[in-house]
Amino acid sequence: MARIRGSVGTSRSFISSVNKWTLQTEERSEQAFQNGALDFYDELAANTPVDTGNLRNSLVAHLNSAGSVSTVTGPGNSSGDSTFRGGAEQSIANIMKAKLGDRISFVYHATYARRLNLGFFGFDSLGRFYNQPGRFWIEKVGARYRSIMRAAATRLKMVMK
Repeated sequence: MARIRGSVGTSRSFISSVNKWTLQTEERSEQAFQNGALDFYDELAANTPVDTGNLRNSLVAHLNSAGSVSTVTGPGNSSGDSTFRGGAEQSIANIMKAKLGDRISFVYHATYARRLNLGFFGFDSLGRFYNQPGRFWIEKVGARYRSIMRAAATRLKMVMK
């Protein structure tokens, strides 16, 4: 590398500075993505209707469409812990493993989640008639997805200053 008289650095130091900045930017972007996903999970769980708590407990964040649940999230949890902690712990672990470009799916494993969210009008499998209005909490929280992610990025930006 040729040096110009009076210059302080070389092109190598410039390249290493750019590489360092790129690595830091990728780490900050990943952290903002994970924090935003955690905030979205918390918001979705907070807005989930609660009667017995089973529906809220069945919410699990899956990474890259891994559709199976590795721990029991129902009332018969063998560890004796509360069922919400099991789903929440698994979700937090999955979200913290997420990298940029990964897909996080928020799934309710309770069979009645869709009916409660969208409503039901008709007969069930036992011939009983239902006319249940939908609560649409998933759509309401989903509509705020961008603002939740922006808020997480803004919080991270404020910490950096």
